Amino acid sequence: MSEEKFPKDELISVIIPCYNEAQNIEQTLKEIYKYFDQFVPNYEVIVVVEKSTDNTLEVINSSKNQKTIVLENEKKFGKGYSLKRGIYFAKGQYILTCDADLPVDIKKYFLHMLELLRKDEKVAAVFATALAIKTCRKERGFVRSFVSLIFFILRQLFLQFPVSDTQLGFKLFKADVLRKCCEKVNENGFLFDLILTDLMLNAGYQIEEINVKVVERKIKSSVSVGEIIKATCKFCKYILFTRSKLLRKCTDKVMINDKSKGIKASSI
Repeated sequence: MSEEKFPKDELISVIIPCYNEAQNIEQTLKEIYKYFDQFVPNYEVIVVVEKSTDNTLEVINSSKNQKTIVLENEKKFGKGYSLKRGIYFAKGQYILTCDADLPVDIKKYFLHMLELLRKDEKVAAVFATALAIKTCRKERGFVRSFVSLIFFILRQLFLQFPVSDTQLGFKLFKADVLRKCCEKVNENGFLFDLILTDLMLNAGYQIEEINVKVVERKIKSSVSVGEIIKATCKFCKYILFTRSKLLRKCTDKVMINDKSKGIKASSI
């Protein structure tokens, strides 16, 4: 799909969860607007703002364009909560979830991700992945790189995902599948992405990956080391106790098996 041939009748929804991102969000919005205004004629941007301690909301309101919707949470619920709120509010056929510090060069990867998503009806999502950088001590420091590495090892050991990276904040979804699976994700924090991935794969959907180069920001994201460690502990609890119960509940739903298309899906 060339940039000139992007379908004008398809709406793309971009969802950005924000917490204390006053120093990042203005540049992120500028880059998204610059690219989408030129190549994607029909889009909306939904920024979901947690109750921040800085002037994130003011920066967004002064930087937004007419295609941007701002939702403010009453308090700090977590990234997963903000994503779910944006997902249910979105009207697009495709949904791009994006971190407030925009870790990926959107003009370099977006259309390629969309091509991968559209080429096969079985594919429900395309994830940007940069595991090599995320586990590099030189790039991210000892604690963050070590936690990312442990997270990857535990995920592959216990879940055996055919997906190498569930946590990088740049993912493109088919909206109908995303909403369906999102209903069963009872997680408001950073583990939201992993549980969502687990449910999609267990429902019979496929997830494609695209290797990307992470954009190095001069201003760091608001995610703390403590939050990363807390998410890792919650992950251990999920794989040991919560996961089997959740998957049993989902498999109790009627499975849809469309033999003519070769698609296996769940009504979750």
